[in-house]
Amino acid sequence: MVDSVHVDTMTGLTKQQRKMLDFTTAQQEHRGMVPTLREMAAHFGLRSKTGAANHLKLLRQAHPDKIQGGNFHFRPAVELHGLFKDAPDVVANTIEIAGRCAFGFPFGKPQFPAFSPPDRSTPQAFLHRLVMQGLRERYRDRAGHMSRQVEEELAIISDVGYEEYFLVVWDILQECKRRGIDWITRGSAADSLICYCLRISDVCPIRFDLYFRHFLNKERMALNKLPDIDIDFAHDRKDDVVDLIFERYGPEHCAVVGGFSTFQARSAFAEVAKVLGVAEREVRKFTEHFPWGFGGGWVPDEPAPKGGAGLVELLRAGPETCHLPLDQEPYKTALTTVEFLAEFPRYPKMHPCGVVLPRQPMHELTPTFVSNKGYPTTHYDMDWVEAIGLVKIDILAQGGLAAMRDVKASLASRRIQIDLNGLEPWDDPHVWEMIASGGARAVHHIESPAMVSLCRMTNVREIDGLIAIVSVIRPGAANEGKKQSFTRRYQGLEPVTYPDPSLEPCLKSTFGLVVYEEHILQICELFAGLPPGRADVLRRALNKYKRPVIEEIKSEFFESAMKRGHTHEKIEEVWNLVAGFAGYAFCRAHSTAYGVEAYQAAWLKRYYPAEFMAAVLTNGKGFYHPLVYVLECHRLGIPLSPPSVNQPGPAFTVCGRSIRVPLIRVKGLTKRARDRIVQERERGQFDSIADFYHRVMPMPEEMEAMIRVGAFDEFGKTRTAQFWDAQFLRQSYGSAADRTQGWLLPPPGAERLPEVSLREPTGRERLQWEIELFGFAVSGHPLELFDNVAWDSYCSVSRLGEHVGEEVVTCGWVIEQRIHHQVTGEPMKFLTLSDWTGMVETELFAATYRSYGLATVRYPVLEVTARVEPFENGRGFSLRVLRAGRPRIQPSRGES
Repeated sequence: MVDSVHVDTMTGLTKQQRKMLDFTTAQQEHRGMVPTLREMAAHFGLRSKTGAANHLKLLRQAHPDKIQGGNFHFRPAVELHGLFKDAPDVVANTIEIAGRCAFGFPFGKPQFPAFSPPDRSTPQAFLHRLVMQGLRERYRDRAGHMSRQVEEELAIISDVGYEEYFLVVWDILQECKRRGIDWITRGSAADSLICYCLRISDVCPIRFDLYFRHFLNKERMALNKLPDIDIDFAHDRKDDVVDLIFERYGPEHCAVVGGFSTFQARSAFAEVAKVLGVAEREVRKFTEHFPWGFGGGWVPDEPAPKGGAGLVELLRAGPETCHLPLDQEPYKTALTTVEFLAEFPRYPKMHPCGVVLPRQPMHELTPTFVSNKGYPTTHYDMDWVEAIGLVKIDILAQGGLAAMRDVKASLASRRIQIDLNGLEPWDDPHVWEMIASGGARAVHHIESPAMVSLCRMTNVREIDGLIAIVSVIRPGAANEGKKQSFTRRYQGLEPVTYPDPSLEPCLKSTFGLVVYEEHILQICELFAGLPPGRADVLRRALNKYKRPVIEEIKSEFFESAMKRGHTHEKIEEVWNLVAGFAGYAFCRAHSTAYGVEAYQAAWLKRYYPAEFMAAVLTNGKGFYHPLVYVLECHRLGIPLSPPSVNQPGPAFTVCGRSIRVPLIRVKGLTKRARDRIVQERERGQFDSIADFYHRVMPMPEEMEAMIRVGAFDEFGKTRTAQFWDAQFLRQSYGSAADRTQGWLLPPPGAERLPEVSLREPTGRERLQWEIELFGFAVSGHPLELFDNVAWDSYCSVSRLGEHVGEEVVTCGWVIEQRIHHQVTGEPMKFLTLSDWTGMVETELFAATYRSYGLATVRYPVLEVTARVEPFENGRGFSLRVLRAGRPRIQPSRGES
């Protein structure tokens, strides 16, 4: 465009800059050089976002060079004409340039990555051969009975050209297998018999009566809404899988899906407060007890406030936040400003698991940026990536798989081989007794307090029941009190009813209740006769609370059901059943994959508890803080052994009947020190503190931390003697890597202990150091730190079951707490308390939480007066807190 136009930029200009710009432009026009246009920078859409944008600019500018002002919203045509009413040629030239520009998003049919079969056949023929081979291997004599479904699935896949996508996933997983990387396939892909035959999935869709049409159907294909395949890998191998994919396809044909992290109430307040001059320490103190979520959404009907008066009202109502200086400046201004920043993009990020593999070069479809991990990442988020036709593969990270892998490796080192896939039909009574009696803590997928309680309430004893429970607990399925109905119907305590006889085939396995995602599709089809494509749109809308879409399909649902002869009352009843499924939920295939995995993990815990708990502590990806798993070890009779320089880790290891804590988990060790310890130990055993010091050369504070946790106790010296040895070594040799710079002849007596009385650390001090440096106690039970509490004067956790229906006073260390919102939108709180005999879950409903919520954060050990409310099957109870406060103190010891 050098032949016609000179671009003259007007972006955020001061008066002086605008005056100079206008003067230069006038000179050029006077000389007849080139026509002029004005380009207005647009950083955000609406003028109403100017305040938020200015705050963002201030956040990013260095102090004291902060500049306010500037209008960077997207200006509508009327505003532009008004700005340049005295220079109409500027507008005309701008429109001329705009007319020369052309851009269109490449919307269209899904495109799949290219795959070249190694035998040079077509992808269709190669896939067919692999599937038939897998069918014979999986089903042997029954293969012929399954061929009809296989051919039906292959036909649907062929219609959309999905063969290469399946083959690419198969090829990636074959390479994972060669590299020793395990996986499970979850989500609707496990519905597919073809995935099972290709060994993409290990869940048999025939055995579990999975619904293939939830994964693929012609109507869904016509909408270009094709499903991706979701695969879980051990959390520490996920990046290896992503690297493998980039190695295979290269950055021109591979990218991680991008997205944007947006400001939420907590983060927005913190950033704005800093701009207003509040110290970071004060900001943390203010936001420490901010709830992470404020309810709202579907119930109650209004969305949760993001800032301003609504946010202040919520904080004022919270027992843990009502004491904050909400009306004082600058906090008041910060809380008001938060409203403008809510949902505003904060920074670009990677999607946690999505990878796309286009057939054509990536930059023909989407721009990319390089993420912090070094991966090319799309500027488009997951929805827009789908809109331009890319089908992603979800590479997910999971701690449970890593724990099971490590248990198998630990047992294999002792020549114990186990085959978890050989546990079918999953009927070990000892495993089911452990799950049904509440012993599943640390078992991935079923270890949360809600899941443990639901397993007890249901008295689950078979795999299909466990699979249903995995989904029943989700927000969508758990609406309308379905959990209670499910537990009663499962045990025959309530008759099974169906809203309509046509729904019995699909709801029979869940006792007449809507539990799985595909139930929405089946109800829409079987009862109302709604097209599968529209049923799938409804499923997605319910999943994401899209009210306008739901209302639109509601009218279609009623109209279609009326044509089938159903009464308005019956249609209303069934629709309420469907609409009550709002929220995130699992499909049956997803629940099946997780249910089977949970059983396998529970089997490992039941028969190899020490190895299992060591693996859970090693991977650290469970529902709870490591402290809770340490308490579970105590409950199981598995003690912890202190760290040793000769067993530095990185894994927790089983030593006899105990679990050894790895030395490199000590907080404060630098990466250099951790790596050096492991490397030197591989070269040979450490013989003494001096030998360790000379070979590793740690910093003084690192040496002291390792002494505090007992890493050198095996050498036979007291902790005090170890400390003075470390001082002598530091003074003699320094802490530099060059060991030749020490004294040639150390001064006489430098290695001797001082001739004064030296005190060894007490057991209490050792526990405190361990909690400080590990996050949990090692040398004893953590409750030894609260020996001043009058534990014997309370009803112990182990005896609560003896007082069903009664009001009791018990006491426990608060080891877990979660804020939740009741149906009314009011906050409530769940607590996990621990005493010397075990752990128990408690609940403070809204009225109790308002009165005693502050006590739950004020006292680490909490006295509660509660009512023991039994489960209907007599297998357990819930503990409903009525009052909470400070615990009683032992009279003879006073307060600590």
